[in-house]
Amino acid sequence: MASSRHLGLGVIETRWFDDRHHTVRPLFEFLSYALRDRSDAFTYERFVGAKSFREAVRFIMAGGDIGYLYIAAHGDVGRIEAPNGSGMSPAFLRNTFCAANRRRAPLKGIMLGSCKFGDVDNLIELLRPARIRGEEVRNRLVWAGGYCQEIDYTRSSLLDVYFFDVFYRTNGGGDEVSRVGRALDRLDRTMPGLAESLPFRMVARLGRGRYRDLIQGVTLTD
Repeated sequence: MASSRHLGLGVIETRWFDDRHHTVRPLFEFLSYALRDRSDAFTYERFVGAKSFREAVRFIMAGGDIGYLYIAAHGDVGRIEAPNGSGMSPAFLRNTFCAANRRRAPLKGIMLGSCKFGDVDNLIELLRPARIRGEEVRNRLVWAGGYCQEIDYTRSSLLDVYFFDVFYRTNGGGDEVSRVGRALDRLDRTMPGLAESLPFRMVARLGRGRYRDLIQGVTLTD
């Protein structure tokens, strides 16, 4: 559980453009002010390629207090893109999260602010058990969300920040999947149809081989 001063949220971002500075950090500073009355109640790191992404995840989770990650980067159908030209597949991301997520306070949720990558198949892949050096490693992630098509930056950023605002204000009364579901319901009541129109997807792991598409409201199996 995050301390009262820190949200337990990590933001990992890459460079978006070669010729101008562009970052989501002020959006999360705004969120931090809204929830904790301070600008630094989250942890922020950057990456330039697959190797530094893995190092950033390991570093940001080393303290054991990060329960949720937001990944900000360009994406494509089968990969998250980095400015050095490397691409990160769903399996690479899953193995990275699982390898770093063996602490007492586990990482529970991942949100991807990327175009095209967040379809249901990729999100399920992020939630499956990992296989690292021939050994199966338990996946402690509960949910993963993202966008399955090209997205409008303004509307998607609004959804991302507002989702976390609603999520952190949604407490108690059930397990993690129920909490996420209630947060999505509240978001849809406030911004009807926004998640569907982008389109945004959120998948939760119910058990081994069973998943719930929380936007479409259907249960999926491997």
